[in-house]
Amino acid sequence: MKEYKFEHLVEQFTPMIHHMIRKLAIYTNKEEFFQIGLISIWETTHTFQPEKGAYSSYLYQHMWGRFVDELKKRKRDQEKLIHPKEEFWSLLESPPLYKEEEYAIRQLCKPLTDCQTKWVIYTIIYQWTIKEIAEKEKVSLSAVKCWKKGALEKLRQLVKKTNF
Repeated sequence: MKEYKFEHLVEQFTPMIHHMIRKLAIYTNKEEFFQIGLISIWETTHTFQPEKGAYSSYLYQHMWGRFVDELKKRKRDQEKLIHPKEEFWSLLESPPLYKEEEYAIRQLCKPLTDCQTKWVIYTIIYQWTIKEIAEKEKVSLSAVKCWKKGALEKLRQLVKKTNF
């Protein structure tokens, strides 16, 4: 194969590369697959043995194998990527509140008891669960649930009075 220049082979077998890209239904990254085709031409110029058959057949098989291997590799790589379901995005924690928002929340908590205020602050600002609050305050889960119930009742009454 040394008698042909690489440029001549590229010119001659470029249609084969495009044919293979269409045949394998490659519609993204066509340029990358075209480069793989060019590499196949280069590689086969060094490994072709004329006594075993025609160069075009050898090139076709070699290029086909390279394309299929690359498609399989990309599929494996794509399967390794994580695509979270929609529920995941709704479960993400919101960012911590800024000082102004924290101050406004504390102002709303003035009619509440200290424990009810703790529940509001821990729940809204720190986004802690009832269990986390109970552990932090060293009280039972039912105690924190009582704080929650009382805080919600008072806050609902406050909303009704002020017509938010």
